[in-house]
Amino acid sequence: MALVKCKQCGSDVASNAAACPKCGAPPPRGPSALKVTFLVLGGLFSLCFFGTCMAGAIGSANKGASRTGATSGSSPSAASRPPPKDVEIRSLLSEYADNEVRADANFKNHVIQTAGVVDDVKKDIMNSVYITVGTGRQFEIPQVQCFVADNQLNKAANLSKGSRVRVRGRVQGLMMNVLVKDCEIVDL
Repeated sequence: MALVKCKQCGSDVASNAAACPKCGAPPPRGPSALKVTFLVLGGLFSLCFFGTCMAGAIGSANKGASRTGATSGSSPSAASRPPPKDVEIRSLLSEYADNEVRADANFKNHVIQTAGVVDDVKKDIMNSVYITVGTGRQFEIPQVQCFVADNQLNKAANLSKGSRVRVRGRVQGLMMNVLVKDCEIVDL
């Protein structure tokens, strides 16, 4: 049995007492279930936001590193890239949801091509444009988060939430979403 201070008169009250023996006020209780629920949901939202921001920052850093390694005037042509691995989006997302280690072994650092439904077209805190693509289910986690290549910005600007899109890019792994870098929008 713990003693707590009465909110009315300030005297000590047993935590399991029905009322304060001095003034009759109910003893203070712990946080309500509603408060706890809001705190948990707020924490989860903060983690999701932080994860998306960090993914964008990592993506921007990787984009800058790949630019410094390239000689000026040279850019990888479509002919020099390895052929993309066609992957059904449901399969990709379920693999990562089931076992991230196995999914990384199958997809990480591989160029894939997949099609799905656009959920968002946004910019991260580093001003990198990305598209989130999923199966179209509501509240879907994870989704494919495609960081758009610079030459694809006009195509990304023409996308709308709910439209179908086919994307191609290199899988970087899972960080809340399946991150795919240097995405090309194959068809609208």
